[in-house]
Amino acid sequence: MDIYNPIGQVVGIYIKDKEKGPVRSLVEGFFEKDRGLLGDIHSKGGNRQVSIFTLEGYNEILSSNMEGLCSGRFYENIRVKGLDLDKIKIGSILKIGESIQEVTEIGKSCFPECNLVKEGRSCPLSSQVIFTKVIKGGRIGVGNMVIMDRLHNYICSIIQQIPKGVIITDLDGNIKFVNTKGLNMFGYELWEMEERRAHDLFKGWYHVKETILSGNIYEDEVYVNARTNRLWFNLKASPLIDGKGEVMDIIHVFDDHKKERKLAGRLTKTQAVYTFDKIIGEDKKFKEMLNFCKKIADSKSTILITGESGTGKEILAQSIHNYSNRRDKPFVAINSGAIPKSLIESELFGYVEGAFTGAIKGGRPGKFEIAHGGTIFLDEIGEMPLDMQIRLLRIIEEGTVSRIGATDQKYVDVRIIAASNKDLPKEVEKGNFREDLFYRLNVLPIKIPPLRERKGDIPLLIDHFMERISKRLNKKPIPISEEEMEELINYHWPGNVRELENFIELAINMEYIPKLGWGEYFKDNTKEYKDIEYRDLSLENMEKNHIIKVLKLCSGNITHAAKALGIGRNTLYRKIKKYNIDCSQ
Repeated sequence: MDIYNPIGQVVGIYIKDKEKGPVRSLVEGFFEKDRGLLGDIHSKGGNRQVSIFTLEGYNEILSSNMEGLCSGRFYENIRVKGLDLDKIKIGSILKIGESIQEVTEIGKSCFPECNLVKEGRSCPLSSQVIFTKVIKGGRIGVGNMVIMDRLHNYICSIIQQIPKGVIITDLDGNIKFVNTKGLNMFGYELWEMEERRAHDLFKGWYHVKETILSGNIYEDEVYVNARTNRLWFNLKASPLIDGKGEVMDIIHVFDDHKKERKLAGRLTKTQAVYTFDKIIGEDKKFKEMLNFCKKIADSKSTILITGESGTGKEILAQSIHNYSNRRDKPFVAINSGAIPKSLIESELFGYVEGAFTGAIKGGRPGKFEIAHGGTIFLDEIGEMPLDMQIRLLRIIEEGTVSRIGATDQKYVDVRIIAASNKDLPKEVEKGNFREDLFYRLNVLPIKIPPLRERKGDIPLLIDHFMERISKRLNKKPIPISEEEMEELINYHWPGNVRELENFIELAINMEYIPKLGWGEYFKDNTKEYKDIEYRDLSLENMEKNHIIKVLKLCSGNITHAAKALGIGRNTLYRKIKKYNIDCSQ
């Protein structure tokens, strides 16, 4: 099969080498890679390095009845006779003389102020011109054939049909090809993508390059810098080998579906995802606590993590597991307070077939069996019923479990990490928690300090959440003044790190830093309404009171209040006038 297809012949090469000089005709010219015609003042790289005009279109635009905005000054680098534009697509590869050029644009949108456009006539520019970039330099001359590489275009057409993002780069990270799916995944136009390099699109490109040059294929999740609402893509990168057996380019295949499958696999395989390097904090006591956790990570002894709600107890538990010699084994988390008392026994210990009505055929293993060889995390252990506490104590002491309805015992090798936001010694005094179980769990005690006791970490956490959440929401980070930062540092944060994270997400959505205590207004709002008489519960009255509350929270700022209410400024002004609300208070 002939892979080359002639589609025209060069009949003119034109150059302008001086700003005020005339356009000169050449018999032969040289086209530089990534720039254009050597010596031409317009050869500056970019997406329009070479312009090719059909001879028929050029003759038409110079005719007396086609004088438009560009007619008096328009010229092109190359004029081609018999150029068949129907056979050309964006991305087509053309061989002209010694040079190889890629088509980047077909046609040119005309200016609205052009007299031809105003008269309703079409200019040849809109259909008789193509633009290219030089991907291999070389000489061309009048009489050279314009040849299209059919095989390359065939391959490109195949890649365009792949339902994954495909990007080809050279070893410097310059982007040579991207398919439509890749453009859609990252949210960039073709010209924007070509102005970027691989390390601008995702983190870790140099590690990808090292992996490829070492003779391996790279496959992992990568953190991406996409305009779309994406944080991670699954990437598989492979080498493209030249005729000498050397790596010429790198082909990157991005897939956002594999990540979902991988995440689902993580959940079914019960793997921990957090590690110590993902925990933010430079506070001295906090770092001492983390160092202690690393020291005890390989121990088989039980761990009891205590701390207020929102301090990150499960994140710490997962980090301990991933730092231990059990990292490749299951990590099973169970919230003791979230499971109904009637189901907690079967969840923890499993059951055999026929143990009770509704038991599935073949029975079901409990969380302890699933966690065999790994770690089981018992969150909110203080909520566990007393009868379950007795069975848990037996597992700790004997290392065996028995399914509901079974007569045999099964040995399980699990490392138990428990957590609670309650004061367990006080719960023991009240009779809500077994004293013997408390001492069995409290072998290696870890207390996570509340956020108010490590104020120096608040700016670090704010920067971390601001970057991560703004990427996830595809919104711009919110600038924080020194006064606002000081206020955030001195706030008591009753919900700890979780509250701070939610506050930053609120700020990114509202596009400014709201007043602290915003959440408390909504939390206490229902209590306030309990004492309102029924005659005050009309929709208009409720709307008026709500607008007053939001205006107070926004210190009377109409723009901020309108954004918080989800309405326009003019709409808010009308409602303020309607309800006769005094904004100065």
